Amino acid sequence: MAWLIWFVFSLGLSILAAGKKGWLQFWPVGLVALVVVYVLDSALVNLGAFSYRYGVPALGGLPLLYFLSVFPNGIILARFYPPRRRLRLPYVLVVAALFLFMEWLMIITGNFRHLHWTLEYSLVLNAIGMILVLWLGEWLGVIKPGE
Repeated sequence: MAWLIWFVFSLGLSILAAGKKGWLQFWPVGLVALVVVYVLDSALVNLGAFSYRYGVPALGGLPLLYFLSVFPNGIILARFYPPRRRLRLPYVLVVAALFLFMEWLMIITGNFRHLHWTLEYSLVLNAIGMILVLWLGEWLGVIKPGE
């Protein structure tokens, strides 16, 4: 149930925050986010770092609705990415911390478990994953380079 709530929340927020124009512009970043999250999370699940509980398992041990929520979250990430370079690192760190908070809630509700992992590792992984998604978004020409 928690993954369904997370998916509906992510989708609704992306529709409200990015709008039709944002979805049309940034959907490729949503696809990139799916690939990055799949590669990173499924590898770490297979290595025994953490595991997901409940939900229909998708590729690589990820719950389907969690995995699908990555697409609208990638759109939101790209939509609000600051054009000024000096604001980009703080933006990534704040968003990574927000996702860390969601992870903590999923741990409390029993939907996610750290096996050989910590919240500190997750913060670093979140930041690296987001930097990779945003860099690939720029490389693809979807996100315009800033100042």
